[in-house]
Amino acid sequence: MRVSVDGSRCIGCGMCQAAVPGVFRVVEKVSTVCAQPEKAQEGRTFDAANGCPVNAIQIIR
Repeated sequence: MRVSVDGSRCIGCGMCQAAVPGVFRVVEKVSTVCAQPEKAQEGRTFDAANGCPVNAIQIIR
């Protein structure tokens, strides 16, 4: 699994960072991927992508 964030869509709400702090971090009001998810984090990463209010998180399997 590979994850990315479209910075032009992100509103920096921080929901993804709260869900998976080892994968996402809000920097200067935009979420960034600080590390690709490990196997144990994949479920929460999917939840973060599905819960993103502006659909800024992309997951490639």
